[in-house]
Amino acid sequence: MKGFHVFFVSIFLNISLALSQGQVIHLTNPSFESIPKPGGSTFFFLPGWYDCAPFYFYNETPPDIHGENTGFFKVNRKPQEGNTFLGMVTRARKEESWEMVSQQLQEPLLKGKCYEFKIHLAKSDKYYSLLDTTDIIPQNFNTPIKLRIWGSNTRCRKTQLLAQSDKIDNVEWKEYTFRFKPKRNYYYIMFEAFYITPVLVPYNGNILLDNASDIVEIPCPGDELLAKIDINDPKPAHKEKSIKKPSIKTTPKKSGKNKNTNKKSTKPEVIVKNNSTKPPKPKKNKILKKLEKDKITTGQIIKIENLFFEADSSNIKPESYPVLNEIYEFLKDNPNVIIEIGGHTNDLPGNNYCNRLSTARAKKVAEYLYKKGIPQYRIKYKGYGKKKPLVSNKTAWGRKQNQRVEIKILKVK
Repeated sequence: MKGFHVFFVSIFLNISLALSQGQVIHLTNPSFESIPKPGGSTFFFLPGWYDCAPFYFYNETPPDIHGENTGFFKVNRKPQEGNTFLGMVTRARKEESWEMVSQQLQEPLLKGKCYEFKIHLAKSDKYYSLLDTTDIIPQNFNTPIKLRIWGSNTRCRKTQLLAQSDKIDNVEWKEYTFRFKPKRNYYYIMFEAFYITPVLVPYNGNILLDNASDIVEIPCPGDELLAKIDINDPKPAHKEKSIKKPSIKTTPKKSGKNKNTNKKSTKPEVIVKNNSTKPPKPKKNKILKKLEKDKITTGQIIKIENLFFEADSSNIKPESYPVLNEIYEFLKDNPNVIIEIGGHTNDLPGNNYCNRLSTARAKKVAEYLYKKGIPQYRIKYKGYGKKKPLVSNKTAWGRKQNQRVEIKILKVK
């Protein structure tokens, strides 16, 4: 059956995570919402998605759109999210055939970047369908198959196999995570139902798809999210000024008599220059004005201002050293204070990514202070991900406020 391309433009703008996160690509209709219908009954209508099987197989029917209690092909499953989900099959025909869908991305996957993507997958134990129009008795398409993810620059041309799952044999919804690195820029992504390979003969199988995530740029393996400590904080070399000895100035002898005596004065005039007393240093403007012993209380939280990281990384930028050294000086001068370093992100990436990145950044700050000489028991660290936003994430300003590292005062004696 010939597919019809239906593309709905998302009303949301794609936002580059220049605020220290990476690229985020939002999929259109990620939970496969449409009118429930079996694929062979009418044309394929799934907003944002296009049926690609007809480009590869003659007279191939499109995938099925299932809903709760629709019972198509005896599939009885509650959607993982929303009202409908997608079902795709592989067939045991002699020429083999399988189903696939694609979507044009709102912005391209970029060459050499690394991405993370999540989707909920399952298998139905019952998926009874006719193999082709010549069949009379339905067959059960219940053998486990796998999902393959392709990158492309045209609607249905499979260019690079970005990722693939193991066999999907779980009958309950399960979230699967895929990570991939495109070899070129790709403007389309394709989801393909496929056999477990290697296979000797094709077989009847099914896979269910629902609730896909955004495609989020992540650090590539070589970038090492949990980077080793590599602190380059050279201290300026201060040369101690030698204290000059008092200088003695001898006044020339006067030819005349002393006013008080008739004897000539032979005693020299001594002028002492006291260079040992240095002028007081001007006080530096504190970055964390609340971080003072007489101002802090147990449980207090202080945001670390002027702390900067490389994008998608826990690597600390050199311009952050003044505030980190300020924290070090405070802890050194107040040995009875115990703190926690807490990392936080905005809500654009997935939970796992946010948790990893926030923990890595909190850990990197703690390690900086350990290396400076603060005992480890005095500094805890924890990543909160996107669980504790300060303000709404709906604006760029709000996301910037939520992307932060904080000090929490755990103990003050």
